[in-house]
Amino acid sequence: MSTEGKMPSIKKFLLNVRALLPYFVVNYLRKAIQVQSKIVFVLSFPRSGTHAIGSLLSNDQVGFHYYGEFFIFNAWNKNIEKINRHYPFFSFRYSQNLKQQRKKWSYNKFETTSLDSRKTLSAIKKIPGIHVIKIFPQHLPDKELESLISEFKPHIIFLRRNHLDRFVSHKKANASGKWHTASTSDLVINLDANELKRFTNDFTDFYTRYVKFAKAQGCQILDVDFDDLHNPEKVREIQSFAAFPGFSDWDKLTLAPTTVKQDRSSKVQDDFLVSMGKSHADFTFPRVGS
Repeated sequence: MSTEGKMPSIKKFLLNVRALLPYFVVNYLRKAIQVQSKIVFVLSFPRSGTHAIGSLLSNDQVGFHYYGEFFIFNAWNKNIEKINRHYPFFSFRYSQNLKQQRKKWSYNKFETTSLDSRKTLSAIKKIPGIHVIKIFPQHLPDKELESLISEFKPHIIFLRRNHLDRFVSHKKANASGKWHTASTSDLVINLDANELKRFTNDFTDFYTRYVKFAKAQGCQILDVDFDDLHNPEKVREIQSFAAFPGFSDWDKLTLAPTTVKQDRSSKVQDDFLVSMGKSHADFTFPRVGS
């Protein structure tokens, strides 16, 4: 490894050492202080608009902290350093896993490392603010995710998108290797009806199971369709769901996603629908109970 690669790791390690004193003070010498903290899970699926919803629920200045795909080391948030005060050497270990994840993509879950998802959420609950974390199927094992939902009772946003649109977007992203910002409108891909059926069934089963489980645990739930992200009234409803009671800095939160739409063409979908004799509505991802 080059000296340039070692320096950030050394600096990160020293930051974690420096955080040990505040950790002992906060956790052993000082009386526990109640803070206003809230965990919000966005339970969804790849290419469903989670990047867009994240842009609607992100403004550190007013306490909205969006962590992205936090449980598979796919994003960095400046609040990660604050976790060290309640979970020693967290950011150092997280950064090492993030570096490894970027070298070679994999579903690198917390349980394969020395980090613990329960301890992580316990630490985050001690940090003021609204903490928004998105979770896809396979990010965490079912037993672990169920345990976190049962214990922490997070507010949960379920985000759905038309199965065919999501499938096409997913296939194009995989084919191009570009998951954000790059245009995929002119990319030609082939669709397999059986693969689409498995894709649809797998994600529908995950969604249905967790809606029912979360309700049984007494969690507050908001069910959102992809198209809602472009409706200012719906966007404000999403933000109100995540916000603390009495929140008033609405002008600090955007009413439109700040993300760039990668695919502006529906030709792949249109050609597939003609070949199958189906309509776009046949692949709607309905809300549970509708």
